[in-house]
Parts: sequence; structure tokens; C-alpha cells
Amino acid sequence: MVEGRSIPSVALQERFVETLFQIHGLESEAAGDILKTFGIESLPHDGRSCLGDDAVMMWNGPGEWMFESESRPVEETLNSLRELFVSTDATVTDLSSARTIVRVLGSSRRDFLKKGCPADIDAMKEGDVITSLIGHFTATIHCRSDCFDVYVLQSFGTDFWHWCRQNIREFNI
Repeated sequence: MVEGRSIPSVALQERFVETLFQIHGLESEAAGDILKTFGIESLPHDGRSCLGDDAVMMWNGPGEWMFESESRPVEETLNSLRELFVSTDATVTDLSSARTIVRVLGSSRRDFLKKGCPADIDAMKEGDVITSLIGHFTATIHCRSDCFDVYVLQSFGTDFWHWCRQNIREFNI
């Protein structure tokens, strides 16, 4: 208690990233040196992520990954990836304005997510990535060291924020 106010056990922040891409069809063998350009040593395995210099690569289903950077310019990075993948069957799609990203922080962040997510949130450890439902929204959930990042389709962003506001009340009384 701080001067008559309680400290929230869950906090929500909208995250804005400069670059968010979907990479489809990249084979592990072909990815080796290509991703090292971004400081990423290898493609993440099922349900995992890999951190690079200023990028993160997240598994997003069989043969699919999300590439995120907070600082790399969209056009330059998209062109670099497409050029690097030219000798492969991989495709790169810009999702930078197609997702709303909500960061869930606080000591009760797992309990908050469990209110609407049937996945085993308690079993998630740093670097784990799953796609599941939260409420009735399909979401990609990335477990970071002290928070979770939740990715929902931009068109559901406002509704997802409404769901969050309705369900956060018990944690922040």
C-alpha cells in the first residue's frame, strides 16, 4: 500500500514495433547464415523464440515464424530479408500494421491470462511462444523474462482491449 493506494498486480501496455513480418516456408538448413545477419543463430524450434541483436524470431506454426524488431526500418528490413531468401522457397509478409500487441506485466500476469486462455500458461517459460485463444480472440502469446506479449489481429484490437479492461479489474482493486 502506497499512501492509501494499492499497487496494481497486472498492468497492460500497448507495444509498437517498427517491424513485424511473417516468414513462411523457410527450411532450417537454408536459414543458417541468413539469420546471422540479424544476430539470430538459428530458427527457433516448435513453441520457442530466439533473440538476436535487435530482433526476435518466434515460431508461429509448422514452417512459419514471426520476425520482430523495435528499431529496424520496415522497408529496408523487408527488402533485406527478401534478398537473403531469394535462393529459398520462403516468403515474407509485412504484418507491421496488422497486429495489436499488448504487453501484460505484473505479479498476477499469469492469473490474468488464465482467465481467458485454455493453454497451460503456468508451464510457459521465458522464450516460449504459443498460439491459442484469449476470450474469443486468437492470439499469439510470447513469454518474456518478466512479461507476456500478446499479438491479436489489428481488426480485433479494440475488442481485445475491452476484454482486457473487463478482466483486469479484480487484479487492480
